[in-house]
Amino acid sequence: MHSGLHHLHAKKRLAMQASANGTRIKRVIDYVMYVVAIGSPLALLPQVIHLYKSHDAGGLSWESFSLFFVINSLWLVYALIHRETPLAIASVCFAVLDVALVYGILLYS
Repeated sequence: MHSGLHHLHAKKRLAMQASANGTRIKRVIDYVMYVVAIGSPLALLPQVIHLYKSHDAGGLSWESFSLFFVINSLWLVYALIHRETPLAIASVCFAVLDVALVYGILLYS
């Protein structure tokens, strides 16, 4: 007697076989995304360094970086819910840099 689930299991097996062909490419892209997750926030790092070295917050808006912090925090929640590690890493890094910028802007304005 079949429970009717044999069709779901057969469908699952077919999907696994089809995805086996793309597994290597997916793995490479996954590793690249870890590099991107760490590398992307590094683009903001020179701004943070300049702010703290020069003590000049001219042209920087604490409102903008506060909004970026909120946005990155929401991306972090999304990444945690969906278990997207690279996105979580990037979101945490960006959020930390956003806080550092907001603090520096308020300190040196």
